[in-house]
Amino acid sequence: RGLVRPPTIAAEKAFSAISVPAGSEACSTTPPPTGSNVLQNPGFESGAVSWTGTSGPITNNTGRPARTGSWKMWLGGNGTTASENEAQSVAIPSTATSATLSFWIRIDTSESGSTAYDTAKVQVVNGTTTTTLGTFSNLNKSTGYVQRTFNLSAFTGRTITVRLTGAEDASLATSFLTDDFSVTTA
Repeated sequence: RGLVRPPTIAAEKAFSAISVPAGSEACSTTPPPTGSNVLQNPGFESGAVSWTGTSGPITNNTGRPARTGSWKMWLGGNGTTASENEAQSVAIPSTATSATLSFWIRIDTSESGSTAYDTAKVQVVNGTTTTTLGTFSNLNKSTGYVQRTFNLSAFTGRTITVRLTGAEDASLATSFLTDDFSVTTA
């Protein structure tokens, strides 16, 4: 009792096998370093973990492919009047000199013509204020995933909610597929 034993050879080998340097066995509570993605579960590979909203949009349904992995957020695709949303709160460090939201979106639609019948919006909620960063519609149809990037520097030092909403009209489906989100700071 009261004696501190030196690490055993087995413990040292175990830490070496998982690439943890000796002496690093304590958990860290420091925030992620600048430049890292501050979103949790950004590619949805853990399912709906860390995201809140409508039940169903975060899916591994094989009807439409994810950009990477097998999970994605799929807003719309119903072909009936419907609204869906998913959101995640994130803190933008006060020490950041810049902040950027980036994600990939693919839009498949059965709509035609020059009218935006079905829409998806990417928004930031800051307290009681909602800012729409971008609006997409059936008019933005794409054959693959396209990267979209938005400046979040105005929200440095704040905890915000990144939210995506989708709305379809009564007929003809539009699928808004999103994947690989990031909120990075510098």
